[in-house]
Amino acid sequence: MPVVTANVYATFRKHIGGKPSIEVSIETGQSIEQLLEQLSIPVEETRILFCNNRIVNRTHALQGGDTVGIFPAIGGG
Repeated sequence: MPVVTANVYATFRKHIGGKPSIEVSIETGQSIEQLLEQLSIPVEETRILFCNNRIVNRTHALQGGDTVGIFPAIGGG
């Protein structure tokens, strides 16, 4: 099975045991939305998604070797 690296930021790290990243086996062509569901990250709470350093949307199809960045909405004041 192909593997991607998911870099997870801020509050989403609790979904992967507090680690900053995790390697995940995927099906070729699996969407980022499916990856989020696989990692139990709430899809509706994601705001910024990267694949190989490019901003993408949830429907982006993944391939083995991809690096995905997953960011929640982060507020400031």
